[in-house]
Formats: sequence, structure tokens, C-alpha cells
Amino acid sequence: MPTPALSLDKELAIAGHLRAGVLSHQKIAEACKVAKGTVANVKARLATVPVLGSDKKIGEFRWRDAIKHVQSMQELRSKASYSQDYASIKLGDGKSPVILMGFGDQHIGSYGASYGLFEQITDEIINTPNLYVALMGDYLEMAIKLRGVLEVTSQVLTPEMQEAFLEDWLEDIKDKVAFATWDNHSIMRQESQAGTSSVKNMLNRRFVYHNGIGHSDIKVGKQTYRCAASHKFNGGSMFNRMHAQGRYVRQMASDRELVFMGDIHQWGYALTEDGGQERCYVTGGTLHQNSGYAKRFFSLHTAPYYPCVVLHPDNHEMVPFKSVKNALRYIGQ
Repeated sequence: MPTPALSLDKELAIAGHLRAGVLSHQKIAEACKVAKGTVANVKARLATVPVLGSDKKIGEFRWRDAIKHVQSMQELRSKASYSQDYASIKLGDGKSPVILMGFGDQHIGSYGASYGLFEQITDEIINTPNLYVALMGDYLEMAIKLRGVLEVTSQVLTPEMQEAFLEDWLEDIKDKVAFATWDNHSIMRQESQAGTSSVKNMLNRRFVYHNGIGHSDIKVGKQTYRCAASHKFNGGSMFNRMHAQGRYVRQMASDRELVFMGDIHQWGYALTEDGGQERCYVTGGTLHQNSGYAKRFFSLHTAPYYPCVVLHPDNHEMVPFKSVKNALRYIGQ
């Protein structure tokens, strides 16, 4: 059983006896009804306090008391959060196949982004029935880390204007968004500078938002497709752009069958068997086609393609395509 906390009255009484110097430690312990070791502890604390003949406050910190307050703040923080690790999302009317496209790495605000193509893709999202998007991060350029003058001056829109752009765009596509994820360019950069992110708050108040790896069960008609998504998964391979997704489901989430990722600016998709189960992996490209950084350190060839997957409502079938147009031809629209 833990020793009860020493009351202030008893501590002051012990201190008084010690300063008087008449009684032994054993006698003080008997008089104050405490253990002899407690008297020694009070004496050790007194050695660090100037003798002023006052009722100098002696502080105390009890770790069990701290836990109560910490748990209360944890509960408050969890209650205030809009982010979620798990979600159940219903898409479509339950009768027709739906198309789910991963759309990220737009880098709005950069001189190097393709704004004409951004407008075309947005119109396609809005005007195509049964097409939904997973927002996969790096929505804005947000060059605010101040690593160099060139990086900051590569922005055609200020950070404030980038936020205004994103907020207005989200209103246009809000009915077509399945879910959204974190990213490193806008969300993590804002968090590193201010401890919070206005971009994250725009997303998590409107949509299902994953602030890390997210597991969403996508319901289409009678079927449920077990999806995992993140702006980036750990691991990579120069020979296989789907390596990170496959590594994640093999090691951490064997129940997931549909995996979306962004970040690497290289599009790709795969329908394959992995771990005894059919898996569909989808990685989006980028609209940041004229990135000086990419041209110096990665490649001159950056493809602005965003693969998608058709999900059927009656039979459990995932069919990936390079483009929405190809998917529409497949389902006969």
C-alpha cells in the first residue's frame, strides 16, 4: 500500500521540532505519528530552504495526481478532434458501379503547377456521375519552411491566397469527396511552424479525414471494400511503385484490399494477389510538372495521371484504370 501524502500541518510540525533541536528523530516521529524516515525526508528538504522563521511554502508533486489531470486533458483533446483512423463510407446509389480516384499532389500556389489541367480534372470530378475522389495530400505548395530564397519565391500565390484557393475549391467538390488525408507540404509544414494547421481544419470539418494512415470501409451496394490510405507509406522500391502499399498490408494490415497513396509523383496501379488475397494498389501522379527541384534530383518526366478503380455493387470486384475516361468506357457510360 502506498504511503499516504504528508499533510502540510504535519510537515510544519516536524520542521518545528527539527529547528528546535530538542527531540531525536525517533521522538519526533512518535510525537507526529509518522515514520522515522519521513522525519529524515523533511530534514533533507529543509536543508534546501533558507531559515527565515516563516511559513515558507514547500511544494510537492504527486505523479498519481498528475495522471488524473493528464487523462482529463486526453479525454478533452479526443472529444475536440475531428480526425479519425477508421471510417465507414457509403458511395453511390447502391445500384451502379462507382469510380474512386485518388487525387493529390496538386501543389497549388507553385509556379510549376499545371492550373489548366487542374481545372479540367475538377470539371471532370463535378460532372461525372458516380465518380468520387480520395484527396491524397500536398494540395498546396506552402513553401514556408524558409530553407532558401528560391523556394519561397517559387510561389505564384502567397500562403494566405493558397488557403483561400483551397477553401473555395473544396466547396465546389464537397459532394464528390470520399475522404481526405494528411500531407507533408501544407499540413506538416504548418504544424512545424505553428503546432496546428488551418489546411487540416478545412479538411477535417468537411470530410472523413485521416491524420495518419486511415482505414475506411467503402460500401458500394451490397459490397464492402476494405480500404487503407495515406499520403505516404513507409518503404519504397526503384523497381516497384506499389511496394510501399504491399509492404503495409503484408506487415500491418492484412485485412485491407484497396490501398491509395500519393507523394512520390509517379502514377501507377496494380491488381494482384498478395498474401493469399486479391489486392488493388493505386498511386497518383502530380500536377507539379515544372518543378525545378524534381528536374534537378529526380526526373524530367513527371506524368499528371490519376488512376482510379471501379467498385461494383453486386459482385465483389475491383478494376483499376489509368484514367476516368477508360473507367467510363468499361462501365458503359
